[in-house]
Amino acid sequence: IYQLVVEAWLQQLERSRRVIAVRVAGEERWAAVEDAGRLRDALGTPLPVGVPEAFTAPVPDPVGELVSRHARTHVPFTSGALARRLGLGTAVVDAALRRLEQRGRLVRGDLLPDGVRGRLVEGPAGEDGAGEGDHAEHVCDAEVLRVLRRRSLAALRAEVEPVPPEDLASFLPRWQGVGARLRGAEGLVRVVEQLSGAVLPASALESLVLPARLQRYTSALLDELTASGEVLWCGHGSLPGDDGWVSLHLADSAHLTLRPRPAWDAADDAARSDVAAAAAGGRDDDALELTDDHRAVLDALDGGGAYFFRALADAVGSVDDDHLAEVLWDLVWDGRLTNDTLSPLRARLRGGRTRHRTAPAAPRSRYAGSRRGWAA
Repeated sequence: IYQLVVEAWLQQLERSRRVIAVRVAGEERWAAVEDAGRLRDALGTPLPVGVPEAFTAPVPDPVGELVSRHARTHVPFTSGALARRLGLGTAVVDAALRRLEQRGRLVRGDLLPDGVRGRLVEGPAGEDGAGEGDHAEHVCDAEVLRVLRRRSLAALRAEVEPVPPEDLASFLPRWQGVGARLRGAEGLVRVVEQLSGAVLPASALESLVLPARLQRYTSALLDELTASGEVLWCGHGSLPGDDGWVSLHLADSAHLTLRPRPAWDAADDAARSDVAAAAAGGRDDDALELTDDHRAVLDALDGGGAYFFRALADAVGSVDDDHLAEVLWDLVWDGRLTNDTLSPLRARLRGGRTRHRTAPAAPRSRYAGSRRGWAA
């Protein structure tokens, strides 16, 4: 229907002698009657009968004026594409383009994004830039280029404009995958990938966060991934009761999502406290002051590998399991230790006071139960 409307408009303009039908480069074209003389002198185009004499007077540079008119009404193009469109030799068009460029009316260079340039290069012959190769220079009218830049910047600004709170509230759950139909270990990997580095309350992780994103979530799924080394978890500070802040990470990208920790040694403890206090605005309540017991555990794990709880107790010479457990949790919340499953974390949450109700224990699997490999 749009084509019919346009054709009707053109016929009406032709009857009013405002446009003429001509043949250029072997194709039927419509042209403004003002360009009749330029088309005749530059391209040798036969003119229809009845063109007023005022529009057929010779002009000093008919090729240059046709090229200039094309540039004012087109996005960046190549000289080869324009030469094919006008049915002229490339050298003739290049000479006209250089004259306009010297006058400051045209800009030449790499003016198109890679994706747009690739589509034009692969397009059919005759399109602006088609068949010119990846490195063909483009030409554009200076004012057209300014308009393109202004509109591009306006479009980019529109992408970051504020939205109503209702739109944000609707977008965030979808973007976070809440209510998604992900299932199984593969789906859980995708969930962990999106949550990588996000610090969450431990009591909410398996009771609210993961079940909302994965259908039929069970803790055995997460233990399977952590025990196999695909996923690891890290502590980020304690909360009232036995709760704390934790984050999940994919092992392959953990170096990007884990917060870097300076390599403090025993002699740097005082400096560490000063830095932590400065970062907290003078309050060092959350900074862990390493005791001899903390250092003994870190020294035992410094060689790499992991220890079961009893083997670790023997390695540090501890005879008080409760005290050693608290030392371990101090180091966990400080981000220095982790475990190959979340079983110790679940046991701690079920036995104490937390901010959220914890999920029921998962069915026993080959990864759950007594496996408690602590590692630095």
